[in-house]
Amino acid sequence: MGEAVWERRRVLTGLGALALGAAGCAGATHTPAPPPSVPPVRRPNFVVVLADDLGYGELGGYGQTKIATPHLDRLAAEGLRFTDAYASAPVCAPARASLFTGLHTGHSPVRRNPPRTGDLALGRLPTIATLLRDLGYRTGLFGKWGFSQNAPGPDHPNEHGFSEFFGYLTHRAAHDYYPERLWHNKDEIHYPGNTGREGVEYGPELVMRHAEAFLDVRSDEPFLMFVTPNLPHAPAVAPDLGHYAVTDWTDPAKAHAAQVTLLDSYVGRLLDRLRASALDRETVVIFSSDNGPHEEGGVDPDFFKAAGPFRGYKRNLYEGGIRVPLIIWSPHLLAGSAGRSTARPAVHYDMLPTLVDLAGGVRPDGLDGVSLRGLLTAHGDVPEDRPLFWFRTHFGTTPSQVAEDRGRGDRTAAATRQGRWKAVGFGPGREYRPPGPDWRFELYDLATDPAETTDLAAYYPEILNRLTASVHAAWTDPAVAV
Repeated sequence: MGEAVWERRRVLTGLGALALGAAGCAGATHTPAPPPSVPPVRRPNFVVVLADDLGYGELGGYGQTKIATPHLDRLAAEGLRFTDAYASAPVCAPARASLFTGLHTGHSPVRRNPPRTGDLALGRLPTIATLLRDLGYRTGLFGKWGFSQNAPGPDHPNEHGFSEFFGYLTHRAAHDYYPERLWHNKDEIHYPGNTGREGVEYGPELVMRHAEAFLDVRSDEPFLMFVTPNLPHAPAVAPDLGHYAVTDWTDPAKAHAAQVTLLDSYVGRLLDRLRASALDRETVVIFSSDNGPHEEGGVDPDFFKAAGPFRGYKRNLYEGGIRVPLIIWSPHLLAGSAGRSTARPAVHYDMLPTLVDLAGGVRPDGLDGVSLRGLLTAHGDVPEDRPLFWFRTHFGTTPSQVAEDRGRGDRTAAATRQGRWKAVGFGPGREYRPPGPDWRFELYDLATDPAETTDLAAYYPEILNRLTASVHAAWTDPAVAV
């Protein structure tokens, strides 16, 4: 897909104000712009908080009993809680790339975590930030980026629509909780007392202070703010263990729980800031995680039942590796869905069309995601059986993930969910080729077997063939994808 095509996709028209509450328009219908004599309705603000390796079951609102998450539990109770939401990939970089661009990993330019030589770039694809910036939004990203070199350049977040950036430029830099340096836009800031895992200035706290400062700016412009702390990614490093210090848990378990509770407190701080400035009535808050739970650094996800009732972990294409918490909160603007749960399948590459739609823009052509606006306003829906796709081309294994994949953890893999049915397939090696006779697919009925315990491939060959064919068609060669 040529650069010129993507430039045309960035042209947005028909930017009328939207009524988002229970009395809003149905589906994806856009309200015409008001006549000049009528003051325009302010577009909604967006705050998106994306956790790093937080499992589906690590919040109280999703069944967690050992880790305290009171702020996120309240968010889930007051907003729309998705029970069947998915990350776009089972590892970080491709999952985040799909969220930013609205393309699944069969079409995105980033389909694996980066090699040690440097991050993989998004290229010239428009992002949520570029599209909302073109609609007049003030945009900021605070935390982990992960698509550039550790220096200013064409892949810097400032070049991808974010007017302000503070945090970790690269994927690997975000492994340091006491970073020796962070970036504020294109300026490097050094922290001499920090050595990576120890120090004086805790990276996520520095990120939070800049995010709060962004919220403190008074402007007539609506804003889009991404907060992407590296919590609770390994290593398990927290500035204070809190009440977990007196448990008889392992040290990594104590620190991991403290990381999750700290992340929860950060969400509470952001909500307090919004309420104090009366921005809560015109802001949509979205919380989710980039993939399933990790087991690095001595953390045992089974101890916390971090994947909830599902099979798998980070790097698996079974539900535990890709199903994640998703909460969308705005009791005033989205009153129709406030205090509810939905089992409609949703995936992170739906975020771009959803936010553009809520902002009054026109959905660009060629996206893999759909707008969730109808669900959020309770004046529409999304198809229950639309196909969702995942492709795994990243290799790097942990013992539990290998066990779930039954020794195929170093192989390319793919999956699709279409309604109640889910197919998971493994290729013969590391290089991705469209599914053929040398692939082995499994079939699960998520309606009766959400833990994916019984492979039904031999019993429903017609269903499996249909799903396998769709997986084949959903992959585009990376050399011609963009």
